[in-house]
Amino acid sequence: MTRVEGVVVARAGGAYRVRTDAGVRDATLRGRMKQEDADRVLVGDRVTLQLHDDGAITIEDVLPRRSVLRRRNPGGRGRGVRHVAANIDQLVVVGAARDPVWDPQLIDRFTAVAEANGLPVAVVINKSDLDPDAGSMGTPYRAAGYPVLVTSAKTGEGLDALQRQLEGHVTVFTGPTGVGKSSLLNALVPGLTLRTGAVSRRARAGRHTTVSAEMHPFGEDGYVVDTPGLRDIGLWGLEPLEVGQAFPEFQRVRGHCRFDNCRHVAEPGCAVVEAAVAGEIAASRLESYRRLLAEAERAARPWA
Repeated sequence: MTRVEGVVVARAGGAYRVRTDAGVRDATLRGRMKQEDADRVLVGDRVTLQLHDDGAITIEDVLPRRSVLRRRNPGGRGRGVRHVAANIDQLVVVGAARDPVWDPQLIDRFTAVAEANGLPVAVVINKSDLDPDAGSMGTPYRAAGYPVLVTSAKTGEGLDALQRQLEGHVTVFTGPTGVGKSSLLNALVPGLTLRTGAVSRRARAGRHTTVSAEMHPFGEDGYVVDTPGLRDIGLWGLEPLEVGQAFPEFQRVRGHCRFDNCRHVAEPGCAVVEAAVAGEIAASRLESYRRLLAEAERAARPWA
């Protein structure tokens, strides 16, 4: 029997695909691990494999993780946590300039999830060929300190910059459905043929084309994790305190609020509101914060 190390690149039920120096291998969990937490092995995990004499391959151990992308059930108060992927370096949130329409409040939900997980995040405005003013949609995020890239999988605009953003990192690619995540990855990774889909003419909302999280090698040292569109992004179950910390541009002025426990909703002397009125903070970001805070507070008080 031989032991080797590898990275889990896909997971479906009790089957795993693991990339090793010798290629991608199919593996299952060893007996004792099957009895443990269902999230014991995640896409992105570095694992130890046992190559058995009869040809079977089992995952024996999970090596220590440097990060985990988590989500909470609404009202879970920290319980009911679901692990999505491991050893992630950054999130790249992709939206479309058009088709489907750019939705800043939805993009803000994704950036808030990244902040709550302590992960760097970049914003991509794709399908720039459909709107000459696509770059202006990134103004609130540049002001918040996020890298913003304007791309078009069709014309090639911004692909070099996006490649530099991804190179050498393990990146979760996420965002609303139909915004062109799979098309961007297909354009960036030679030989990759992720399935893409048209946008519904009736709903103008993207159809799901990615079934489950899957990790693809990117360059020499990087990986990209392609994920489903996460239509239930509103159900990530952020805590109220996490929402308050998920808007980095607020932190620069919140210390000047009249009240130490200011919620930036209706309190007098709120420095965050004053900054929004002055145009120093985007009004759309303040509105997103208030909506997320209200949802988090309701979830934290299910009996109310």
